[in-house]
Formats: sequence, structure tokens, C-alpha cells
Amino acid sequence: MAEHLAPGVYVEEVQFASSPILGVSTSTAGFVAVTGRGPLLGPLTSFADFERVATPNLGVNLPLAVRGFFENGGQRCFISQIAPADPLESGLAALDAQAVSVVCCPDDATIPNSASVMAAHCERRKDRICILQSPQPIVPLATHQPPAHSSYAAYYYPWIAVPSLDGSSTVMMPPAGHVAGIYAQTDTARGVWAAPANVPLAGVTALSQDLTAADSDTLNSRGVDVIRSFPTQGIRVWGARTTTNQDSDYKYVPVRRLMIFLEQSVAEGLQWAVFEPNGPALWAAVRSSIENFLSGIWRQGALQGSTRQDAFFIRCDLTTMTQNDLDNGRLVCLVGVAPVTPAEFVILQIGIWTQIPTEPSAH
Repeated sequence: MAEHLAPGVYVEEVQFASSPILGVSTSTAGFVAVTGRGPLLGPLTSFADFERVATPNLGVNLPLAVRGFFENGGQRCFISQIAPADPLESGLAALDAQAVSVVCCPDDATIPNSASVMAAHCERRKDRICILQSPQPIVPLATHQPPAHSSYAAYYYPWIAVPSLDGSSTVMMPPAGHVAGIYAQTDTARGVWAAPANVPLAGVTALSQDLTAADSDTLNSRGVDVIRSFPTQGIRVWGARTTTNQDSDYKYVPVRRLMIFLEQSVAEGLQWAVFEPNGPALWAAVRSSIENFLSGIWRQGALQGSTRQDAFFIRCDLTTMTQNDLDNGRLVCLVGVAPVTPAEFVILQIGIWTQIPTEPSAH
């Protein structure tokens, strides 16, 4: 405040110490190693990092999953270590303090109800999604269902064949680590709102089962994301659904992950508003911060609508807060967004044009 030497009324402009909302990271993975208790490993930014800290007892699938994560575009991960008799919750809890956006447990076959535990963990935290994996083999496909239903879980089938660590043989394993790498690759190249699908899997030589288009249709309708081999396009992730009920707004992986991204980014980006006077000036500043952030996301193609009004709305005023809210220091802001959903079914309507054009008549 400026120094005033004479009595009088002085007017000075002040501004809230607001700052732009920045998008949070979405590409860090968390792996749970079911081998033996040990310290949290990470952050690891390459497979070479993993090899420097790895011990011989880190499991059968985990080293290959971590390698597949980095081969497919992964950039950063953490690994928690639990003994086979430990509850999976303890391994997941070890990742709580990290900015992890996707979790998986490549060696979970010995853990009872591992899928339900992972889904419940993600639903409780609301800041990450889990990649579930199927047992091997699955017979018959006609009755195959995801082991847990949640908008915070995705489930992939079948298993993949990859070279062993020493390159001397081929190993069949679940695809979770490789798919987590595809998530990170898609986030970096296109954005978290893009479907991590129709992308070739690096480091994969074959599948445990070649699925037909009919198999894909059957499984996809149940929330099973398939991996398919195409003669000229390689082995690709061919699904982007969560395992939730089909009538849910969150049946697509990119929609759920976009909402996590938006919620976490706004929550972190509005920390400056805590303890500010809860009145119209603060409400306007909050609306402005969120609007600027969502406008940038909309311009990048994450939201529907040809105008911002079609893509999102923000309300933060006396219609969103009661007197009880104000008396108890609660600022309530209502935000609605219209995410773009994946084009799963590209339909071409083609017909034969039988009308023969006539020459224009001369006048």
C-alpha cells in the first residue's frame, strides 16, 4: 500500500493473487510388485533406471511389463513392493503420495479379488484409473466378463507374447504394462481426451488368441477391450471402454480420464482462492480462471461444440451457494463440460448413383 501523507479518501486497485490453471500430469504409472516387501522404487524414467534398482525377486511379469511400458511411450513410473501374503491395498497405498494416473499389478494372479480391490482404490481416490488383466486362458469367450465393473477400471484381453529379458525365448504375459505405455504415448501426442486405441503395440510378437471381428463385437459390448492382430497394421489395442455399465456417462476410458484431468487440474489451480473473502469479486475471479482453462482445452478439441457456450458452462454466484454455505466458508462452483466421445463406429453410407447426367440444353 502506498504511503499517504494527508488525510483524505484514497482509491487503490487491488487484484486477487490468482494464477492460470495448469493441466496436471496424466502419464505417470504405478506398478505393484507382488514379490517381497521393499522400498518404493522411483520415479523411474527409463527401463535402464529400472534395471539399476531391480532385484532378482521382482516377479515374473513385472520386469517385462515395465519394459513394455517404456517401449510404448511411458515416461515415468513408480513401483511399490509387497509380499505375496500382504493385502494389495498396502501396495496401492504406497502410491498415494505420488502423482500417479494409472495403476496395475502385473503379477496379481495369486491375490484374491485383486480387480475389485484395485477398482475400489481408484473409486475412492478419484484421481487415477486401473488397468485390469484377464487370467490365461479364457474359455469360452461367449461368457467372458470383466472381473470388476467400474468407470475407473479398464480390462484388456488377450495376453501378449514378448521376448524374454535375455532375448532367448518368448514369454506370454498380460498386457497391462504395455497398455499403460499406450496411455502415456497418447496423452503426450494427442491429449488425455484421445482414446488410447487403434495404436500398435511395440515389443509384442503375437497374441495368446487371435480374435475375429465377431469376437471383438461380443467382448466390447461387455466392457472388454480387445487387442487384435491385423495383417497389414500389426498388433493393436482395439478398445477404449471402461468396465462400467453401458448406460453410464463414463463408459469410455478417455472420458473418465479427461474428467479426472479436469477435476485435478482445477482443484490444484484454485488453491490461491482459499481464505480469500467469499464474495462477488472472488466468484468472478474463480469463474475467469476456470473459463480460461476450459477454453484452452476446448480449442485443443477435447470438448464438443462450435462455441464455448456449447462446450462448457460455469456458475459461481448466489444460485450455487446458500446462506449456510456462505456462513460456513464454502465457495460452491458448478461446472459442466461436454466431452468428445470416441468414434467407435464409423459408418459409410454408399449407394449407386443411377441417374445419368444430361448435357445442358443450348439456348
